[in-house]
Amino acid sequence: MATNRLLQIGESILFLLVPILFYACSSDEDSKPYPPLVTELAMAQADDQGQMASFFTDSGKSYLVSNEIKGMDANALMRCLIGFVEEEKGHAKVYTAQVVPVLSDATNTKTKKRDPTGVASVWLGGGFVNLHLTPKTQGGKQAWGFLRDTLTQNILGGRTYYISLYHDLRDDAPAFTTDLYASISLDSIASPCSSNDSICLIIPTFEGVATWLLGGF
Repeated sequence: MATNRLLQIGESILFLLVPILFYACSSDEDSKPYPPLVTELAMAQADDQGQMASFFTDSGKSYLVSNEIKGMDANALMRCLIGFVEEEKGHAKVYTAQVVPVLSDATNTKTKKRDPTGVASVWLGGGFVNLHLTPKTQGGKQAWGFLRDTLTQNILGGRTYYISLYHDLRDDAPAFTTDLYASISLDSIASPCSSNDSICLIIPTFEGVATWLLGGF
């Protein structure tokens, strides 16, 4: 199961801080306009110097990184949103890379907070439930995770896992909208998952409670 070594705090709560971006070493070539980028969620592998050495995307492609991307922990495997240009022989030049938090199970927290947030999209990919959220913030700390609600049998003979988004605004004021990509590992919800299983994700939004039924693992 993938973990996020930079943003995961404790066993069940994940705080939203200023998004962490990895950075590339500059060169004369970097001053030119960006070519058209492919932007995908991926798992990035660092070398023993904390530089991104390779990544494999949710679409199933693997790349060696041809330029220097610094800022990772040594030998870390991390979930990232990566903007890159594909090169020859399985190499890619990375232009942007942002940490994507992997949310922890917050079911055992004393107070189960479900503060509303904006949601741009929810989808399955790479062994994760992936979220593009649009929360409101004033730049403070918010807490995120997921909650196990109920488990039922479905008509296909599998199980349906009902989970909801844990979200605690804490002392942060909902002043302006920002973007947050986050993921929930399928292994943290059910291991192993059957092809007949499904997940019902419930998120309180600014417009009301919304649900997504996800299946076909």
